[in-house]
Amino acid sequence: MTFFKKKKYFKTRTFTYYIPAPPARRTGYQEKEFDKLTRYLQDEGFELLDFKMQSHSADNRAGLWVLCLLGASSQELYDKVISIDNIAEMSLDGESIHHIPLNPDIIHEAD
Repeated sequence: MTFFKKKKYFKTRTFTYYIPAPPARRTGYQEKEFDKLTRYLQDEGFELLDFKMQSHSADNRAGLWVLCLLGASSQELYDKVISIDNIAEMSLDGESIHHIPLNPDIIHEAD
């Protein structure tokens, strides 16, 4: 007798994302960008099977690497390009908002 049937996927793939550390605060905060990322992945049809996190810190920078294991139900979904531009365009409720292009070459200084 099987209690849990494992869902089968065409293939699995990874997606790696880096979240820079926020400025020092006295209270917690919601990481809205990562929330948008997971919403985007789910809306595209991927299933988040697992994720691993690794913190990173240096003298002047810190952050968190997130490695997501995604389940893809078809070859088309497996081959789909995950675009950070599409994620930047989404609001938290999934609606498209005004697009502001991201430039990965810009390094923002902490105040």
